[in-house]
Amino acid sequence: MEYVTVYCGSQVPRNEKFQREAKAFGTLLASKNLTLVFGGCRLGLMGELSAGVEAENGRIIGITIPKFEANKKEEYRAKKSWEVYVEKNLSDRRRKMMILGDAFVALPGGFGTLDELTEVLVEAALSMHQKPIGILNCDDYFGHILAWRKKAKEEGLDDPERAERVDRLLVVKDNAADLLDGLFSKWDEINAQQ
Repeated sequence: MEYVTVYCGSQVPRNEKFQREAKAFGTLLASKNLTLVFGGCRLGLMGELSAGVEAENGRIIGITIPKFEANKKEEYRAKKSWEVYVEKNLSDRRRKMMILGDAFVALPGGFGTLDELTEVLVEAALSMHQKPIGILNCDDYFGHILAWRKKAKEEGLDDPERAERVDRLLVVKDNAADLLDGLFSKWDEINAQQ
């Protein structure tokens, strides 16, 4: 595992624990010589995540779109020290992030994070990739989504074979250190089976 694609919010959350865990995850990535692949913004949790990587002199790849790069507010734009890809729209941005990532992680975020996480999960269900998928369920932030998934399975709305494919790749933890450890374990399991 070399590149970890992280999806998270660009807003500052009320829960300061989300900020601490985002920064800690970035620091851990860099300390393990893993490259962060993310949306290329310096606001909110994205900013905390990238600051954690930078604190350890880690490598960052930002995937952005022209609208963000043209913003007059510097925080919307990727740093010059990062490797940056400017994709033409959000769909191409998501695709590039998926192509580059050896693993995917969702930290707390809004609709954009949900959209990105859902695409990764659906592609796993359809056997379009076999890469670890991590969810940082800090303070049960993703609890409702995980409960919804369980309910879909119980109601027969989630194909059992596809659900099993996702389950084999999914790691859900409540802190950054355990999440990264879980991703490494899942990475080793996946590669031992190939």
